[in-house]
Amino acid sequence: MSLSYFPNGILTPTIVGGGVENPCVGNVFYVGATASGKWVAGVDDPSCGSLGKPFKTIDYAIGKCTANQGDVIYVLPGHTETISAAGGITCDVAGVSIIGLGNGNLRPTITWSATASSWLVTAANVLIKNIITTISVDEVVSMFAVSKAGCTLDTVDFAEYGAKGATGQAIQFLLTTADADELTIKNCYHRQGTAANANQVWINLVGTSHTRILNNTIMITAKAATASICISGSTAVVDAEIVGNRINWLGDTITSVINCVTTSTGIVADNRVMGGAAVLLAGAIVGDAMQFSQNYVTNTAGTASGILAPAGDTVT
Repeated sequence: MSLSYFPNGILTPTIVGGGVENPCVGNVFYVGATASGKWVAGVDDPSCGSLGKPFKTIDYAIGKCTANQGDVIYVLPGHTETISAAGGITCDVAGVSIIGLGNGNLRPTITWSATASSWLVTAANVLIKNIITTISVDEVVSMFAVSKAGCTLDTVDFAEYGAKGATGQAIQFLLTTADADELTIKNCYHRQGTAANANQVWINLVGTSHTRILNNTIMITAKAATASICISGSTAVVDAEIVGNRINWLGDTITSVINCVTTSTGIVADNRVMGGAAVLLAGAIVGDAMQFSQNYVTNTAGTASGILAPAGDTVT
């Protein structure tokens, strides 16, 4: 089916190419800050929102959506946008999908430009997909903050800013509240080669239920501290699924990489974890009442493959 040019959204199902296919039953809006090909430079005005005349910003487009009817915001290839304050983008309309178009570096790029900059998810059942995130200032405190259920981040990649992060580092990618149940983070690729100055808890789950962290690659040099943890259930998580991730979590004195506190439950399986010399082979993955299967950990680069962690069962 072809792209649609109706202003202010359309109500008929559509499938859009550019590496992303998503049937739509609600309104469709487009966002593109600069002119390219079939569209002019975006303007945040009620008369815009079509492919030919897109909106300029994601947050404005969210405000034009209707809750729980399956509205979709397509963010055009090459779009760039800056989050300069807390809640610079706020997903406050339930059931909205925000989908970046394009492949590789042509995907939309969102830049956090202040330490307190954040993308908030304060409505339920939001999808954010196929975008690049980065930062242009040192010590960004927490990039995403999720406080409602049903949020999915799919192929939301993070790339450090400047040569090997020399210009700035992020402290945390995502923080939840206890209301952020059914959170899914999948297929993401995160890299940062220089540690932040503060302890880093990259994904911090605070008492969530039914969280799924699946098939992500995370390669981070983190603050050298035992409190720096890649995936943390800092308040007990319930029935979490942490499966199929590849994590290189480097930093002196760091001892654990996946750490869910006492009474946490769920599945931790098929993860491949690499860390610095201080990472405890037996304690890199901690989860109290969780079920473990086929997780491998190594703390030696270049000379050793991983061992099962926690240790394998014995036949009795």
